[in-house]
Amino acid sequence: MSKSYLQNLLTVGGLVVVLSACGQEFQQVSQEKHNIDQQKDEQKQLIDARGNELKTAADETKKEADVLIDAEKKQLDLDKKALDQDAKDVDKADSLAKKDIDRQVEADKSIVDANADKIKKEIDSYAKTHK
Repeated sequence: MSKSYLQNLLTVGGLVVVLSACGQEFQQVSQEKHNIDQQKDEQKQLIDARGNELKTAADETKKEADVLIDAEKKQLDLDKKALDQDAKDVDKADSLAKKDIDRQVEADKSIVDANADKIKKEIDSYAKTHK
């Protein structure tokens, strides 16, 4: 074997080893990229799942708040009706009290008129007897 043949053989062999190593390295790089893509997809799925969990929790919180608000509104409506009834009762009581006062005033005036008439008659009677 000649020296140039051995050199060519070694060169070709070296190239085969280098190419083989490059092929393995390329395969390894490709596998790493594939692994990264898988991890990326898994992380995105986790993020989506967590986002959906948070949205569901927010929906539940809103539903609970809506239920409480509706209950408070109903209670306020009941309280308002009760206060409106109280206002009507106060107005009615006030009206009745004023009517009663008006009756008492008229009764007192009648008594004053009757007393005044009685005294006038007594004065007239006294004046007639002492003339």
